[in-house]
Amino acid sequence: MSCDRDSVGLTPVAQRPFELGARGDALSLEGRVALVTGASGGLGRAVVAELRGRGAAVYGADIAGEGVFRADLSTASGNREMVAHVLESAGRLDILALNAGTQFLAPLDQFPDAEWDRLRMVMLDGPFFALKAAWPALTTSPGGRVVVTASPASFGGGNQKVGYAAAKHGVLGLVRTAALEGATLGLTVNAIAPGWMDTGLMRGQVEARALKAGLTVEEVVAGFRAAQPGDRFIEVAEVAAVVGFLASPAASAVNGVCIPIDLGASACA
Repeated sequence: MSCDRDSVGLTPVAQRPFELGARGDALSLEGRVALVTGASGGLGRAVVAELRGRGAAVYGADIAGEGVFRADLSTASGNREMVAHVLESAGRLDILALNAGTQFLAPLDQFPDAEWDRLRMVMLDGPFFALKAAWPALTTSPGGRVVVTASPASFGGGNQKVGYAAAKHGVLGLVRTAALEGATLGLTVNAIAPGWMDTGLMRGQVEARALKAGLTVEEVVAGFRAAQPGDRFIEVAEVAAVVGFLASPAASAVNGVCIPIDLGASACA
């Protein structure tokens, strides 16, 4: 299959393949405006801190939380309002980190229809709506960046995770298509697939598994840790650092990929 320019019907724009940041640093984000969704959660807060540490002006959005723009990120209107808020406040948008997530565990034949819809809407519909709303701003000039939080579940199934796995598989289709369409406009679109992190989303799964298996939370946590090379959780700052790199000028040739951040778990046969 060809992924040439004609296959996506776009005309190339003049651009430098490697554009330095405002202070001449390929990792700097000075002068750039970023929007992070899921900004109230553990990983979201770390991504906000990482991008700010690199010099970006960062806006956070979530369904709830302090210091964020509150919006229902599962809806088209919520995503349009979020993007409009940033553009009205900052006048531009250069970086979009789509990190809103949720979870629900149940066997496929017992999975509630409403939960299937909710997970799909938050983790697949929401990123589509956000990308669509932000596209004109991100492609005004070369250098736009999009990073979407995928998952190891983007590459396989998971017991009682049919809604989550299906949505995360869809994320990769969205990312790859947007990457092809944005490439000639100077926009890169990538995904990350973090392994187990000690976040609120993970703790909810731990408690559900402990209850079902008749184990303590500590026993389940130990099992999760042991399942990862290095017998530890991944720090949210480690994941956020990859987001920071992908958002930077240094990542100008990285496009349409999903980077595992899993201590090597994806290297296992």
